[in-house]
Amino acid sequence: MTMRAGTYNVRAKGHDSSYMPMKVTLSEDKIKNIKIDSSGETKGVADEVFKRLPKEIIGGQTLNVDAVSGATISSHGVVDGIAEAITQAGGNADEWKKRSKPVKRNGQNKEYSTDVVVVGAGGAGLTAAARLIQNNKKVIVLEKYPQIGGNTTRAGGPMNAAEPDWQKQFKALPGEKQSLKKLAVTPIEHIDPEYRADFKKLQEQIQKYLASGENYLFDSTLLHEIQTYLGGKRIDLNGNEIHGNYSLVNELVNNVLDSVKWLTDLGVKFDRSQVTMPVGALWRRGHKPVEPMGYAFIHVLGDWVKAHGATILTDTRAEHFLFKNGKIAGIIAKNSAGSKVIVHANNVIMTSGGFGANTPMVKKYNTYWKHIDDDIATTNSPAITGDGIRLGQEAGADLVGMGFIQLMPVSDPKTGEIFTGIQTPPENFIMVNQKGKRFVNEFAERDTLAKAAIANGGLFYLIADDKMKDTAYNTSQAAIDAQVKAGTLFKADTLADLAKQIHMDPGTLITTIKKYNSYVDAGKDPDFGKSAFNLKCEQGPFYATPRKPAIHHTMGGLKINTNAQVIAKNGKVIPSLYAAGEVAGGIHAGNRLGGNSLADIFTFGRIAADSICKKDASADVTSGASQN
Repeated sequence: MTMRAGTYNVRAKGHDSSYMPMKVTLSEDKIKNIKIDSSGETKGVADEVFKRLPKEIIGGQTLNVDAVSGATISSHGVVDGIAEAITQAGGNADEWKKRSKPVKRNGQNKEYSTDVVVVGAGGAGLTAAARLIQNNKKVIVLEKYPQIGGNTTRAGGPMNAAEPDWQKQFKALPGEKQSLKKLAVTPIEHIDPEYRADFKKLQEQIQKYLASGENYLFDSTLLHEIQTYLGGKRIDLNGNEIHGNYSLVNELVNNVLDSVKWLTDLGVKFDRSQVTMPVGALWRRGHKPVEPMGYAFIHVLGDWVKAHGATILTDTRAEHFLFKNGKIAGIIAKNSAGSKVIVHANNVIMTSGGFGANTPMVKKYNTYWKHIDDDIATTNSPAITGDGIRLGQEAGADLVGMGFIQLMPVSDPKTGEIFTGIQTPPENFIMVNQKGKRFVNEFAERDTLAKAAIANGGLFYLIADDKMKDTAYNTSQAAIDAQVKAGTLFKADTLADLAKQIHMDPGTLITTIKKYNSYVDAGKDPDFGKSAFNLKCEQGPFYATPRKPAIHHTMGGLKINTNAQVIAKNGKVIPSLYAAGEVAGGIHAGNRLGGNSLADIFTFGRIAADSICKKDASADVTSGASQN
């Protein structure tokens, strides 16, 4: 069936609720050109789709192409957009979809030698690679998916780091001083012994601040440490208590500001005009990049690493360790063509993430949640399936905290994504159940919020007005309008009309918002004890964002020490094996604070690299001394 030659303007469904404009140029019997405007798409999530699929489709003259791993929605969107163009041109899109797939050539087995092989090209892996290069090490990075970024690309952006001199320029929010007072009177016997000395120092800091009468935003590394510790101190369904390893938590909070400065030196631009926090962070110490989401980190790190000589092998899955004389000596991997890739290396750094996209594995280890649905959504990249943890076990690694799974309370009910709808800082959260009533302290930890949501039927709504909308993360008015049109976000000029759209009693919602606004004025929430407030909800239009808990983070993983060395079941260090990021356990314990994941990956990614360099330098000194 011939087509009418010309250029056709169509749209492709994107990763979130956006639609990407496409120009498809057709002749009578061929697809000649495909141009995709992906400016409205989440950067970093589906970049490879826009590079790879047009080439495959034009080269093979077929729409029967495989979706790019990790970007299925965008892949299908591109194919469907081109199919629409073919249909408009009078062609048979179904016939194009039934054509043979592009022929894939089998590659040859490849073998490499390097100083360090890094498994996983997310934030932790790229950080480790960059730091190694800065120390004149040769690096190969393996990434099983077609593009770099991992979960870091999907992160919200704020990175926790106490920087009191900077934070002092911001005023304390109503409720924040009360939270400090409450923390300071915590009975010492409620604090685990290894944290007590630091807690007493923190009490002194808080008392001095409160006595000063000042109204700036207080913070310190000790507050970050104690909040990380208490925020992760949990008991599972079997009565087992867990809290963060003191040495690891201390290492994190005392080195993370250096990570911010290091990233800045590499080219990441932070918005110093505001201090913020993601959901469940407990405190405003977030350093947020100017660019949206975690892509701000990934593109700077990725570009830097590539420009400075690292080899990044995408579509290459690490399958086994390479052993020599009983010791780890590299990685055996396989690429998408089915060829074997062998990397000989003196050291291996595991940075492959957790297992949040592997629901059977989550259910296997879970000891914290009473029930996890088989079809529960996840915020994770599909790449995050626990490969590094299984690989670590192959080398005899010990595991820690595997039963503790974090659910993200404010996820999209259908896709699991975080940044659809209107996602404001928690001080502006108003969470209402399906009856229109508040049900929790919206400033609380993520597991507290998720448990409360589940107890209220799972599905709930974030209510915002026009002013609150302006504080939302990682969105635009165009994206908001598209979601309202698609019916995934609700908008109305009055609260009464908004309530009708989401099938709740208007009077109940109006009363709930009126009470909340009075609590903002008073700076105190007698119903649920919300820890901090900012804006009132009073200026239309009003919005309701549907939310439901989804799998977000797995706190457990390979056991490591403060040098990021992996520890075996016998308690000894496994030579030449390191781990950083979500693949490692021990820091976040039972619940991770929002903003601490980025702090973790960039800090321990650097530590893993530095540990290797120090070890090698020490070996060089020893070798030199032995030859004298």
